[in-house]
Amino acid sequence: MVLGIYGASGLGTEFQGLAEVINQEKHQWDEYVFIDDDPEKIGSTLVDLPVIGFQQAIKKYGIEGIEFILAIGEPVVKDHVFQKVNDAGCKITSLLHPDVIVPRGAVLGKGLVVHARSGIPPCANYGNNVLIQGTAITGHNLTLGDNVVISSLSFVGGDVTIEKDTYIAPGSCIRNGIHIGENAIVGMGAVVTKDVPDNAVVVGNPAKILRYNEKGRVFSK
Repeated sequence: MVLGIYGASGLGTEFQGLAEVINQEKHQWDEYVFIDDDPEKIGSTLVDLPVIGFQQAIKKYGIEGIEFILAIGEPVVKDHVFQKVNDAGCKITSLLHPDVIVPRGAVLGKGLVVHARSGIPPCANYGNNVLIQGTAITGHNLTLGDNVVISSLSFVGGDVTIEKDTYIAPGSCIRNGIHIGENAIVGMGAVVTKDVPDNAVVVGNPAKILRYNEKGRVFSK
């Protein structure tokens, strides 16, 4: 089986490194390849691995010969690519560091990535395409919508709900029982003590609304 890492980027190299660690125990993949939509990247290499296009990958390996993981940090782009790959009938796999324990009764969607020194809490309920980076602490009864990103060194308390397409930046702290809406951004180091509405960008301690995410993007160019 081939692992197609969708996103020839720095985040993609992190995913490839995690896959290598997983493969040492599970022997799940025989080959790795990066997938990208950027014509300037296609035909190049990244960490000595080829970068090819999505259709090229399907033609080369076949639907049954390749599974995908989406190495994309921008929630709205994560959603677009997930739908593209899923609609094509391709398998979207998950990457869980070998130290991660899946609790009994956890509900986990497709494409979940959990890095080292992070975990899945009891009674977790995750949508599709969720990314939890390394050294993030998450409490019990955590509900995450599709495409949520929880960055490194974040703390998320128990009974928290984070709706789809929301980005939790590094070093943030979210009190137990909080509800965070769709397409929101919790800024670096923010301490969230109150619910966050849809599309809000919150920063500071205690976190307050700085603006609204009208463009629907975290990483603006």
